[in-house]
Amino acid sequence: MRYAAILLVVLLAAAGAARPAMAERVTVAVAANFLTTARDVAAVFSAQTGHEVDLVHGSTGKLFAQIRAGAPFDVFLSADAARPARLREVGEVAEGGIATYAIGRLALVHGERTKPGTLDEILARPSLRFAIADPAVAPYGAAARDVLRAERGATWQSNVVMGESVGQAFTFVATGNVDAGLVALAQARTFEGDIWVLELPDARHAPIQQDAALLKRAAANPAARAFLEFLSAPFARQIISDAGYEVPQ
Repeated sequence: MRYAAILLVVLLAAAGAARPAMAERVTVAVAANFLTTARDVAAVFSAQTGHEVDLVHGSTGKLFAQIRAGAPFDVFLSADAARPARLREVGEVAEGGIATYAIGRLALVHGERTKPGTLDEILARPSLRFAIADPAVAPYGAAARDVLRAERGATWQSNVVMGESVGQAFTFVATGNVDAGLVALAQARTFEGDIWVLELPDARHAPIQQDAALLKRAAANPAARAFLEFLSAPFARQIISDAGYEVPQ
């Protein structure tokens, strides 16, 4: 749901909104794969509540490290469930402050518009320059590594180019700097250029559970708590689903 559809939802939300007496601001650290969707969610949230949203994006691993170092984020939209859980273990998450907001999937993207071969043929092709996110910091990169390793074995890194985030890995493909990549399905669906996209079958990798965390420093920030709750509201769930994610039941 993009552009005209988003605008319509924003207007409807604004028309029916009961705004708080005082609007607040929330700073959201968002995993790179979810940035475009987060912008859409934030637009509707702001129209409905009057609260302002600042988005800071990057790889999940780097955002996690910044939070541990004291970065002034209020909500963390991770691309995995592990890092919000680790933040809770060390006391950096507000009580009741973790929720699953999306379940992601990988897609194979290729710079050619016509189908360049079967999934196995493309993954196994040693001459193909492949982009993935760095598995050390990006959950989508870790899933992509597992897919390549299962197909190629010990030579999985041959001609693989790693981006700092899944967003950068996708950019490598979109700009023609590499031939193909394994990235977030949602990124591929919102791209308006000429690429070939194939969603990976369920058997290729486990679903990527993406959890949100309300950080302890923002426990008294009404905008932060409202944003976390809004992620499970019908408007937000529809945006997330339309973007190519599964939404938790």
